[in-house]
Amino acid sequence: MSLPFAFGLGHARATHSLLFAILAGVLGGVIAAPGFLGLADTLLRSLRDEPGFWWHRYSRALKRGWKSTLLPGALLGTVFSLQYFTLMHMQLLEGGIGLFLCQLVSMAVVLGIFAWALPQQALLELSFSARLKNSVLLSIRHIIKTLLAVAIALIYAIVVVFSFPGSVFLLLIAGLWLPLLCMLQIIYPVLDETFGIEEAIEQSRKRKNEE
Repeated sequence: MSLPFAFGLGHARATHSLLFAILAGVLGGVIAAPGFLGLADTLLRSLRDEPGFWWHRYSRALKRGWKSTLLPGALLGTVFSLQYFTLMHMQLLEGGIGLFLCQLVSMAVVLGIFAWALPQQALLELSFSARLKNSVLLSIRHIIKTLLAVAIALIYAIVVVFSFPGSVFLLLIAGLWLPLLCMLQIIYPVLDETFGIEEAIEQSRKRKNEE
C-alpha cells in the first residue's frame, strides 16, 4: 500500500513538481494509512502473544478502522511529502547547512509524533485531535524513547536508500514490519503504563468469559 506514495515521491523529485508532490502526499497517504493501521494492530497483538492468524488480525483491523485513518493519512502524507521534496531540492534552494539541519529536525519531529500516534490509532478509540495531542506530549515527555524510535526508522531508511537496488531483497523480506516492530517495542510499554491497555484487555476478556 505504500508503493503509490513511493512512486509519487519519486516522480515529484524527477519532475521537480511541487504540485505533484502535494498530490502524491495526499493520495499516497490516504492509500497507505489503512495498511499501516492493519500492520500496527497485527504487530501489537503479536507483542501481547495473542493467538490467531496474522491475516485475520490484519483484515479485521482494516474493516474496523480504515475510515478513521484517512484524515491523518492525508495530513501526514502531505507533510512528509513536502519535507522530502524540500530535502531533495536543497541545492536549488541554496539554504546551506542550516536549512538542511532544520529540515532533518522537522522530519525527525514528524516521525516521532507518528511513532506515538500509530499505536494509539490501533489501540484506543480517540479523536484525531486527542491522538495528536497525546502524541506530542508523550514524545516530549519520553524524549529518549522517541529519539530511539526515530533513529531506528532513519537508519532503516538510509540503509534502503543508499544500498538500492541491493536493498530490494531486504524490502521483500522485512518490508516495513521490521522497523515498525522495533519502534513499537520501545513505544508500547509506555502506552500500556499510561493508558492501562493490558488491564483493559484483561477485563474485557473476563467479561466475555462470564457472558
